[in-house]
Amino acid sequence: MAYFKYFPKMAYDIRGVTNQRQYDRVTNILARVLVKCHGWADVDGSIVEPLTGASYFIKHTIVDGERPDILAHKFYGDSELHWLFFFTNGVKLLNPYYDWPLTQYDLKKFVDKKYANINAIHHYIDADGYEVDSDAAGATSVTNWIHEETRNDVKRPIRVLQSSMAMTVVDEFKRLMKTQ
Repeated sequence: MAYFKYFPKMAYDIRGVTNQRQYDRVTNILARVLVKCHGWADVDGSIVEPLTGASYFIKHTIVDGERPDILAHKFYGDSELHWLFFFTNGVKLLNPYYDWPLTQYDLKKFVDKKYANINAIHHYIDADGYEVDSDAAGATSVTNWIHEETRNDVKRPIRVLQSSMAMTVVDEFKRLMKTQ
């Protein structure tokens, strides 16, 4: 059940030669539908939008090395349903390359490439975790590595659609994509 399999097709001239139009049938990757729900709550429990569909979701914390296809197989028995995580988590998981947490190995490579010194001070925080000046009372230094690791760890908690609802959402997605 691959994600783009359900997208509508359209005629498109991919060659672009003037006065020689030759149309091919291609997948319309610009088609979009929204999850049929009135709103969502953040996975940490704070309300971000007006209503939560919490009864259909469970919380999951992504551990090092878990990929969307592995989790889809674990929760739904079908690795091709990996797109459900992105679809049901809304703006938290828009981009699979940047919004899914990096493995420790990839994070280390990323930080090494981004910073000349991963142990250099990135900023300072107070006891409540707020960023402060270095001369503030009780200021604690945060290194480049800790900063990036913290940013990566924020991506770990996600909502997982209960397996009993997965096919209902897939069927609704297919139905809505036919109307595009």
